[in-house]
Amino acid sequence: MFGWLKQRRSQKSNAQMVPVFLNPLVVLLAGAEHQKGAPLTKEEVTSVRDSAVCIMMTPAQAKKFYASLDSEMARPILDPETIWNEWQRIRQHVE
Repeated sequence: MFGWLKQRRSQKSNAQMVPVFLNPLVVLLAGAEHQKGAPLTKEEVTSVRDSAVCIMMTPAQAKKFYASLDSEMARPILDPETIWNEWQRIRQHVE
C-alpha cells in the first residue's frame, strides 16, 4: 500500500477523509500510456498513481469536486487502492 494512504489510515479523526486527485487518474494513466506507446506495466501504473497530486477531502467535498469536473467532461473515477485492476478494465475504452 502506498505511504500517504497508510498515514491517512493511522490518523485518528472523526471525519472520514478520501484522496482526491487533482488530475483524474484515468487522464494521467492514458497520457502516460500514450507517451510510452505501449500498455503500462503494473509498476508503471502504480508509479503514476503514487506521483499524482492529491488532497484529502471529506466524501461530500469529493463528490462536489468530481461533479464539477464531470460538468466539463465526464471521466471515470478510479479507486487508487485497486488502480491496476480498474485500469485494465477500462484502458481500452479510454481515448
